[in-house]
Amino acid sequence: MQIDLELFEIAFRNLRAQKLRSTLTLLGIVIGIGAIVALVSIGEGLNDAVNEQFEALGMDTLTVQNGSELGMSTAITRSLKEEDMGIIENIPGVEDVMGFYETAGIAEFKKQQTSIFIIGIETKNREYLESSGYINIMKGRFLESNDRFALIIPESFVNDAFEGETLRVRDQLEINDQKFKIIGISEDMSGAFGGFASNMIWFPKQTVQDFFGEEDPMEILVKATDRSLVSEVAERIEDRLYRAHGEEDFTVMTTENIMEMAGVVLGLIQTVLVALAGISLVVGGIGIMNTMLMSVMERTKEIGIMKAIGATDTLVLSMFLAEAGLIGAVGGIMGVAFGLVLASIVSFAAGASGFALPVGINIGSMVGAVAFAMIVGMVSGYLPAKKASMLEPVEALRYGK
Repeated sequence: MQIDLELFEIAFRNLRAQKLRSTLTLLGIVIGIGAIVALVSIGEGLNDAVNEQFEALGMDTLTVQNGSELGMSTAITRSLKEEDMGIIENIPGVEDVMGFYETAGIAEFKKQQTSIFIIGIETKNREYLESSGYINIMKGRFLESNDRFALIIPESFVNDAFEGETLRVRDQLEINDQKFKIIGISEDMSGAFGGFASNMIWFPKQTVQDFFGEEDPMEILVKATDRSLVSEVAERIEDRLYRAHGEEDFTVMTTENIMEMAGVVLGLIQTVLVALAGISLVVGGIGIMNTMLMSVMERTKEIGIMKAIGATDTLVLSMFLAEAGLIGAVGGIMGVAFGLVLASIVSFAAGASGFALPVGINIGSMVGAVAFAMIVGMVSGYLPAKKASMLEPVEALRYGK
């Protein structure tokens, strides 16, 4: 144990004597580990945020969409019909059914125009829409069954939709030559991944059918009576709709299915980014190797003296490996700190833009990152260390003469 401590003491003293070179070598390791820790932390935070929002939608919820999984996209295929909602309502295990009637349009306000995404809903589904985070009224009121020329806008639409204008409750938007009154302003959609649709406007279902020609739902949300029945209900929906349509021109997705798919995509993206960040570690490893080679050349006489007074090949090898490992470990620790700071900055920026992105803290991955950096350092320093240990004492003492 005394020998190990002495080795690291000598290694630290030697590295301190080469401050500039050691600092430059550390930089590659710090950047590589920092990038990896930041990406892993952001990835875990994003995964937690997505899972939280899916859970807000309800793990007992299914979504039925136009088009098969291998077929046309829902933007083109219009296979779902109004009567499909009645079929689904009569399936055992189904508690509630809600259709989304969707289309696009152009809204005009004080001679300015902007594109909008129109969604028609049944007002009886207010409780679900509020609990799942789709609509949370900040000002005004919710849509009622007798509303015909009314709409709800998201908070982000208030100031961003029309340049120099701020929309308020009771203002009127002209859409398709028809005026509609703003009766409510909702928080940006927490139930739809941070409010990505800032131009999403909510209308009563009947209004969308009468004025925008959307007779059939674009997607149908189904709530099961119990979470344990979700898979069974999904199979029953697939069976009933297949018999009604004569083909599988629809897709039934559970919240759990969507979470798994999102997890796979996020994991793939995170893996690619971490692999790219690993390039910095390779650069850092090359830097360590170069530093150690230069150190061996500069300290050839010192090595000769050590071996002349009895230092073994193993001791010399261990001394240089300790230096390389120390560079990797210090770079790894600094890299972890740098990565956490970087992840926190990204999290703050995301929060400022309206998307809650927590920083995922994984102690295991951080310890692993430091250990990995140390291993990279020792692997990179092995050849120079081996070269130093193989020097003959006489030749080393005569080096440079």
